[in-house]
Amino acid sequence: MSNSHPLRPFTAVGEIDHVHILSEHIGALLIGEEYGDVTFVVEKKRFPAHRVILAARCQYFRALLYGGMRESQPEAEIPLQDTTAEAFTMLLRYIYTGRATLTDEKEEVLLDFLSLAHKYGFPELEDSTSEYLCTILNIQNVCMTFDVASLYSLPKLTCMCCMFMDRNAQEVLASDGFLSLSKTALLNIVLRDSFAAPEKDI
Repeated sequence: MSNSHPLRPFTAVGEIDHVHILSEHIGALLIGEEYGDVTFVVEKKRFPAHRVILAARCQYFRALLYGGMRESQPEAEIPLQDTTAEAFTMLLRYIYTGRATLTDEKEEVLLDFLSLAHKYGFPELEDSTSEYLCTILNIQNVCMTFDVASLYSLPKLTCMCCMFMDRNAQEVLASDGFLSLSKTALLNIVLRDSFAAPEKDI
C-alpha cells in the first residue's frame, strides 16, 4: 500500500482527520484478499472477507461469526441465497470503506442492495439508498421500487412512489412492472383515492 496520500487540512486546531486514508487501507484488504478468514458464496462467486471487520461494522455479522454457530468455525464458507453477487460486492465495499457508488447500477441491483442494507442493519445506508432511488423513479421501475419500499416500511420512498404513480396512473397501469406487483402492494395502490385511473383499466 502506498503512503503517498495527500493530507487534508486540520479540521480544527489540534484536530487531525485522516479518515480517508484509513478507509483506503481497510478497503485495500478487501481488494487484495489478504488475511481473510471467512468466505461468502453468492451465485457461485466466492468473497473472501475478514471476521473482525464485519463484526465491528455489523451486529448481524457479529452474531453470525462469533456466536458459536457453524459459521463461526475457522475458514468457514457461508452461502448466501437471497441476494446477487453485484449487490453483495457493493455491500462489502461499503462495509470496508464507508462508500458506495449507486449511479452506474441497474435498478434491480440497487433494490437488492437496499434489501441487504435493511437485512444487515445499516440504517444510514438504507436511508441514503432510498433517497437516491427517489431521484430515479420512472414508469418502468416505480412498481418494483414500491414493492420493496412497502415490504421494508420505508415511508419516504413509499410516499415518493405513490406520488409518482398518482401523477402517471394510466402509464403505470400499462407497464410490465404493474403486472409483477405483489398482491399486498397492488391492493395498497389501487385502493388509494388519489390513484386516479379508469376502473376498466384496473
